[in-house]
Amino acid sequence: MPRTVPLLSFAIFLSFAIIACGGGPMSMQSPTTPSSATSNVSLSISDAPPAGVTILRFQIEVMSASLQPASSSQPAVSMLSQPQEVELEHLQTESAFLVNLNVPEGAYSGLSATFGNPQMTIFNETGGALTVGTQSCANNSVCNLTPPLNPMTVSVQQPTAPFPITLTANSPVALLLHFDVNASVQNDLSVSPAISLKQIPPPPSGPFERFHVVGTVGTINAPDFTLQTAFGNQTLTIATDSNTQYDFGNSCQAENFTCIATGQLLKVKVSLMSGGTLLATSVELFSAQAVPSFQGIVTSANASQNQFQVVLLFMDDQKHQFGQMSPGFCITIQPAAAATFSIDSDGITLPSGLSFASVQDILVGQVVLLQPSLPITIGPMGQFTINADSVTLEPSEVTGTVATMNASATPPNFTLGNLPPLFTKASITQLEIEPVTGTDFVNVSGLSAINVNDSVSVGGLLFNTTAGPVVIAERIYDRTANAQ
Repeated sequence: MPRTVPLLSFAIFLSFAIIACGGGPMSMQSPTTPSSATSNVSLSISDAPPAGVTILRFQIEVMSASLQPASSSQPAVSMLSQPQEVELEHLQTESAFLVNLNVPEGAYSGLSATFGNPQMTIFNETGGALTVGTQSCANNSVCNLTPPLNPMTVSVQQPTAPFPITLTANSPVALLLHFDVNASVQNDLSVSPAISLKQIPPPPSGPFERFHVVGTVGTINAPDFTLQTAFGNQTLTIATDSNTQYDFGNSCQAENFTCIATGQLLKVKVSLMSGGTLLATSVELFSAQAVPSFQGIVTSANASQNQFQVVLLFMDDQKHQFGQMSPGFCITIQPAAAATFSIDSDGITLPSGLSFASVQDILVGQVVLLQPSLPITIGPMGQFTINADSVTLEPSEVTGTVATMNASATPPNFTLGNLPPLFTKASITQLEIEPVTGTDFVNVSGLSAINVNDSVSVGGLLFNTTAGPVVIAERIYDRTANAQ
């Protein structure tokens, strides 16, 4: 009987653009305990949307995924015990974890994945109405769509790289599965998944992947805890160590493992270690137990009326106080008079002079975390308006083309053009991208290796400054370098 090796991670990458209202990291199983004969495999995905349409939210189910043994006498090795829903919009610059399980060691000739139930929230700026199946989306408007999907199953097979692959004991393997949204989303917005795969060399030390996951705390067994993920509805076992950093604000002065409590909504920065352990490098409180939280993309702002609009990307509402709403809704936010404004810096040291203290600092394209409060007001056009007791600036994700390199500037930076319609509709044609100490460069060695006309995805905090919009980059992913 063949020995087995743990299939370490099925991770997701994606390149999305962000948009406005017109006129969501993930795991299937907790890590298995490796035997004396083990190897590790990780898998990831990425994308970019078609011209004229900006995808705000894109959910799809991975119905099944399997490795195909080189020997036709051996059955395919299933990697998922049940379908896993993934929200792809927030994964332009990093991966998300899906699965750990044991598979037989040996030679493999391919990988097959079956997808289902796609759901999109789009902004249509094509100049005309779009018809998607039986649904219609007017020009210059946000629409929630259920696009047709065909085919459902796609494969990467030998001799296409990286196959054939041989899994052997104690030899980790990492794979990056690229989900090409430009190729996958057709002119009629139907979805025909187009994927490619490449093998990532194992690191000499440290983690295979780093990513964020948002979820609700389940069981606690120090130094570990479980997290029910907000995207994918899966259960992760998260380990901590003496280097794990904690940020619970004023709710827990200890700022250590004892601050973690069942029912809290946390954002955790996780390292996927070669042995399969998910190790938390930082743990941050999103909201206390049973306190509702919304996350959305800002699509417009009216400082004179103390209001701004968001497209809702994620909601945690354990008491179902806001049952009329769901992801994809366009909502008007009215911050309370005593509302607090804060910045989730996620360990990045911000330059001086940046502000996020009121609606005056709100800018289209920003991602914000809200603590909503009742009542809900429904306007004559069916527009929902809610109050917010707190507004936190979260990292935005944007993909564009490098317009200029300013290596001699203080600080060194570059400008990103060819932006999604959200920005161009708001007369924003370029964003200044500022790397800082701690910025993570992916597929490129650093700022000096980025070139004009490169396609680049940036994850970072977007600020509204007098000189123009500035993104303090947490992660920069050079897609042109990745394609070479």
